[in-house]
This record gives sequence, C-alpha cells and structure tokens, in this order.
Amino acid sequence: MKNRIRADQEKTRNFHQYTVGEMASLLSMSAPTIRFYDSQGAVVPHRDQENQYRRYTVVDGNYLIKMKELKNIGASLQESVQLLNNVDFKEYCEGFRKLEEAEEKRLERQRLLLNGFRQKIQLLKSLDSELNRITIQRRPAVWRMDHQIEDHFLTGEKTKAARTEWTDWMPAAELSFLFSKDDPDHHLHWGFAMEAEMAESLGLDRQDSVYYPAASCVHMIFRIEDQVFLHYENLQPAFSYLKKHAFVLAGDILGRSIARVMGENNTINHYYDVWIPIQDEEMEQK
Repeated sequence: MKNRIRADQEKTRNFHQYTVGEMASLLSMSAPTIRFYDSQGAVVPHRDQENQYRRYTVVDGNYLIKMKELKNIGASLQESVQLLNNVDFKEYCEGFRKLEEAEEKRLERQRLLLNGFRQKIQLLKSLDSELNRITIQRRPAVWRMDHQIEDHFLTGEKTKAARTEWTDWMPAAELSFLFSKDDPDHHLHWGFAMEAEMAESLGLDRQDSVYYPAASCVHMIFRIEDQVFLHYENLQPAFSYLKKHAFVLAGDILGRSIARVMGENNTINHYYDVWIPIQDEEMEQK
C-alpha cells in the first residue's frame, strides 16, 4: 500500500512552505509537539536540501489538526499514526469504530463512578437518622476481596494487582471489613466490596474475590471514637438484638467504612455499617 506521507510529499513540493515555528504559531501548537510527531512518523515534513530544516505545507498542517482530533477522542499515538498514514477506507472506518467503542467504555466507567459518589453522598446524608438504629434488611449480593488482615497487608503480585484494580474503581468499590463466622478469634479482614450487579457490568476480574449472595441481615450503622481498629466487641448492640429476637448467625459478617473524621475535643470518629446475616425464613421466601 502506498504510504500517505510519500504520496503527499510528491504532490506538494511546490506548495508554500512554513518553518516549524510558523506552523506552531498558525495552529496554536508547540514546536516541540510538532517535532515529536515528525520523530514518530505521524506528520513528516519536507526537508530543506541545504540545511535539512523542516518545511511544512498546508497539507501537513491539516494532518497536524487531525492528530489533535485523534488525541482528543482518545486515540493513542500509534493508533493515530496508523489511521493517518497506512489504512484504506475500510480500515479507516474500522479504526474510528474501535475508538467509539473505547469511548463508550470510558463513559460507562465515568457513569458508574458517578453513581458511586452519589451512593456515598446518600449514605452520608442518612447518618443522622440511621446512627445506632438496628433494622432487618436484605443485603445486596456482593463480590469482595481481602487485602489486609488485622494490621498486615497481604503480599504477592496477584494481591497487588487485585488491590490496584479494586482501588481504581473506588468509590464504586468500597472499603470493606469482614469477620468470618468460622474464625474463633474474630480476626478483622479488610478489603474491598462491590455490589454484584455493578461488578458484573464492569467485567471486573473476580479471580481473587469471593461472592456473597443476597441475604437477610440485621443491619446497623454505628460510630466508634478514638480507636484505630474496629473490634468484634463494637458489634455487641447488633448481637444483643440477635439474641433478643432469637436470630441465628448464618454467615460471614460484612460491613464497610463510611467515614473517618475529626470529632469534638480532637477525637477521631469512625463511622461504619455492618450486615449480620441471619436465618429468616419469612424474608427468604419474599
């Protein structure tokens, strides 16, 4: 296939020619950027035969404008070079279709992150009315991964990669805690959780995570003061509620960190909510 640059240069030798500085001024681009595009084979100018200075034509200028367009819509440098130089019409259309698909994914990501912010704001607004209130609710299904046990981060390349992936999705992914039903010492497991519906729409890699189906739970929002770590004993009001109503613990205890802020008299207040799964036949039937 004939290279676009060579084809255009053959036909523009007698066009008016501009220096790098002149072209930069005309297009409101920096001279280093224009030189960079030359070095990468994107927009390659004529060369003065005597001194090898770069000489640009209006055709080159229009291709520089196209480079700006492609950059604005998310094309990589390599994609831009390919689209402007060595594709036929069919490949050109396909290149833009792929860019459209990538942009749609980016917009979907932004939409989901925006929803995460809105959910966070709604939860924060509810603190005044919901603090220390114990109710029975249906916890949504979630995916969750551990990244810390007590005060130790989990190590290993897979864990680091998973941690990066999950934190990239905050606040859609929330800082989460877990007390295992089968852990007699009630070790505190920290990690990240995301509602299953959202995780599935993201195509999130769930290799290192655990799925928790929707469950009937005793739910409580609470605050602890001047404690670095959450303790199992902090959940005692919810356990008293379980005992009072003869509910049986039916799975791992999940919760999330809502906010860590300064309180009165220079104290530190940490707000959490907790979901304690119970055996509740009536709610399960619903």
